[in-house]
Amino acid sequence: MLPMFLHFKVHSPKKVPINLYIPLLLVYILLFPFIILGVILLPLLMANKKIRAYLPLIKALPSLLVASRGTNITVQSEEHDIHIHMF
Repeated sequence: MLPMFLHFKVHSPKKVPINLYIPLLLVYILLFPFIILGVILLPLLMANKKIRAYLPLIKALPSLLVASRGTNITVQSEEHDIHIHMF
């Protein structure tokens, strides 16, 4: 199942914390025209041997996106704590 929300939280001791919930469905809708363009241009790009080497990566992108559900990323520094969670 695709991730549906991205929770982005930035905490700084001196500032007001920032909490953003980003609906990824909107991001998917915005990226859809680029996907269609890529599908249309793929046969033209397959003529080049250097570009053909990247085909396995292009085939793996959907499974990588599905596997990103539940990802937690935390970055801590002296000034900020940043937390990203995909669900």
